[in-house]
Amino acid sequence: MGIPEEVGKATTSAVDAMRGTPILLAIIIVVIGFLGFNVYLMGEVAANSKERNIAQLALINSLVKDIRDCRAAAEAPNSYDPITKSLMRIR
Repeated sequence: MGIPEEVGKATTSAVDAMRGTPILLAIIIVVIGFLGFNVYLMGEVAANSKERNIAQLALINSLVKDIRDCRAAAEAPNSYDPITKSLMRIR
């Protein structure tokens, strides 16, 4: 026999054994449902974290590019400053 048949037999025998105490069966069903909900919830949290990390990385890359542009503009005499939108003065 394969694994699915053995699991099915074990589950059937466990349910048959618990027919005398239905509250125990109800508790087990609630616990299994709670575990399933937690697995789903953790998957959603992980997906949300991944999206947030991608957005933060894009923002950081944009800021680094802006800083590099400003530094390059500051080194060039009479260059255009993208922040103040005017010509920079020679120091």
